[in-house]
Amino acid sequence: MLKRITYLIPPLIGLMVAAMVYIGYRADLDNHAQKNHARVLQVLNETRATLEASLGASVHLIGSMEAFLKVNPEPSRAEFEVLAGSLMADVPAVRSLMLARNDVVTRIFPRPTDGKVLGRDLSKVGPVALRTLVQRAKETGQRQILAQEQHSHGVEEITILAPVHPSGGKGSDGYWGLVCVRIDGAAFFRNAGIGLSGNDVILAVRDGGLLTTETVLAGDPVVFDMVPMVQTIRVPSGEWVLAAAPGGGWGGSPYSAAILFGGGVATILIPASLWAVVAMILGRLKDRERYYQLVHNAKSIILRINMDGDIVFCNEYAEDFYGYDPGELLGKPLVGTLVSRKSLEGKSMRRYLDRLLNNPSAHPFNETMNIRKNGEIVWVAWANDSVKAGDGTVAGLLCVGTDITDRKLMEEALRQREKQYRLLAENVTDIIWGLDADYRFTYVSPSDEAVRGFKRYDVLGRPITDFLTPASRRIFEDALRVLDDADGPQGPGTSVTEDLEFICADGSTVWLESHLGTLLSEEGERIGLQGVSRDITDRKLAEALRDDVERMARHDLKTPLGAVIGLPEEIRKIGRLSAPQEAMLKTIENAGATMLELINRSLDLYKMECGTYVLERTTVDVLDVLENIKAEALPQIREKGISMGIEARGGPNPGSAVISADAELFRSMLANLMVNAIQASPESGSVSVLIELERDLTITIRNQGEVPCSVRDTFFDKYSTSSTARGSGLGTYSARLIARTHGGDINVETWKPGETSVIITLPQ
Repeated sequence: MLKRITYLIPPLIGLMVAAMVYIGYRADLDNHAQKNHARVLQVLNETRATLEASLGASVHLIGSMEAFLKVNPEPSRAEFEVLAGSLMADVPAVRSLMLARNDVVTRIFPRPTDGKVLGRDLSKVGPVALRTLVQRAKETGQRQILAQEQHSHGVEEITILAPVHPSGGKGSDGYWGLVCVRIDGAAFFRNAGIGLSGNDVILAVRDGGLLTTETVLAGDPVVFDMVPMVQTIRVPSGEWVLAAAPGGGWGGSPYSAAILFGGGVATILIPASLWAVVAMILGRLKDRERYYQLVHNAKSIILRINMDGDIVFCNEYAEDFYGYDPGELLGKPLVGTLVSRKSLEGKSMRRYLDRLLNNPSAHPFNETMNIRKNGEIVWVAWANDSVKAGDGTVAGLLCVGTDITDRKLMEEALRQREKQYRLLAENVTDIIWGLDADYRFTYVSPSDEAVRGFKRYDVLGRPITDFLTPASRRIFEDALRVLDDADGPQGPGTSVTEDLEFICADGSTVWLESHLGTLLSEEGERIGLQGVSRDITDRKLAEALRDDVERMARHDLKTPLGAVIGLPEEIRKIGRLSAPQEAMLKTIENAGATMLELINRSLDLYKMECGTYVLERTTVDVLDVLENIKAEALPQIREKGISMGIEARGGPNPGSAVISADAELFRSMLANLMVNAIQASPESGSVSVLIELERDLTITIRNQGEVPCSVRDTFFDKYSTSSTARGSGLGTYSARLIARTHGGDINVETWKPGETSVIITLPQ
């Protein structure tokens, strides 16, 4: 409570100083405001008196002329000019004096040089405002005043009209005419000090007291926005409002800034000085309290050991951690109470503590096995520093410890699991390997050396593509694209299995069936691959041997087929054949030719699979090929009642499509896909073919009917078919192989219900 009161003293004194400064500031403002008001009021009164005197002289001039006209309603020009000259001599701002008999100007002084004013009917000719003023003067019988603004700088002319009634009557009875005085507006207001520059008080006059600056007669209109002091001046048939304000506005005193600055400095310095004194007095007490709270509330073990190895201080957390009552550890030896006498390696912990006390900097950090009061074993990581006496000698040791028991248990469990994993990985016959994000080897099991002959250091850090044949590199890249499509932030979506041909240390190759899965970061980015490979070289050799046997068998079949195809012609040469015999020979020839074409086509497929087929490109009309295929399949089309349409778009010649391709292969590809579309279409269905020629040739074959779900993922695989009764499964396989041999590709779309689209893309 005392500390709080002590800390409140500087702010209270600061508030007192601030209050005194504010009082002085307000007093200076009030004094300055009173001086301003007095000065403005004086100028306002003087200006008002001048204006009223000037107006009074002009009104007196009109009154004298009215009195003269009542005595002499028809003065001669000489009489008028003598009287007007004597009257205007005392009113310097008056420009002219006119008499208008029945509103028509008959006399004017001084006489104008052009003579245009004489004879003018004031009620009909001239500005609208002046004509209105004449009418109002006649109706009311009272004098009228008009301030005419001809320029943007202020009032150019002030006109005072007085109706004359010689008989003394009002209205139209006894009406003689008008006396008109024209006053120079600028000179009139300038004589009163309005509008002059350099004055510390600015003045303005407006007509009628309206709250708008549009009727300002003279002076600066801004005066009316400055909360001015105002006075009313009576004029004929109305009033003017005279306003005045200080030139710099009703601002503060010139001494206000100095008062506020000096007071602000005093308000800050005086409490700050007192606060510094209070802080110096209470600082040590606060630091001591903070140190006590920090030490005893810290979630760390804090011990102080003297040179004899005894505990002289421990915080509350240490007592709770080891299970001792408050103060129970004080005076007890560290070794034997909290630390076991022997380490796990059998070394004396007392000797270790002595070395630590003599040279704490040699062992600033260490980890020891500790014992709780109940005998439980815990692990603690220590940070050690020396405690020095006033003379600089070492008086003891300060130890700050952190419980690392859970970490030690996890490290031990991790070592056991790593040991088991290495035992498994290094003894299996399959090859286990890992790749980083750049597909470089980060791990390979010892079984790789037994299979491929490479030492581990020859493989680690190198990209996997260095050990793959060119064909297998493409397969690996395709597998990566599949994994890219399947992976996501939630983790690996799938894995793929591919047969890859690896290069061995002796230059030979080995086939490995490899199961690949991705390793993803928390953000869903690929950080590597994990693979398991199994040697399938023997299986691949068996498959190759089978293919070789099939290829040789196909080749050997061509020799006897020569006789089957050639002998019928030799028999015809002998002659004397009946019609049935001729038909049978024709059947033998056709069957042999068909078999030979099938054998040749299977050999072509093998060459395309191996990448050794050489295309014989010619110019092929795509529309002619499709029309021929349609004509050959016409019986099937009519039997099923299928409607078929062929359309060509784009290209330099609309309605035609020409491409450079191997004619026989191109026709075989389209025939396979067209026949498949016709067979897959339901009764009374439809098949459409769309040809688009842009940068590439695109042929879309669309038919009604869906591809069975069981073969959608393997639509273009070899021997893939939904039913053996519908084919061998080589049609779509050979079609895609032909397209890729031409540098293009084929894809299938089955996303639209009840419809299948096969899209062929070939370069032109």
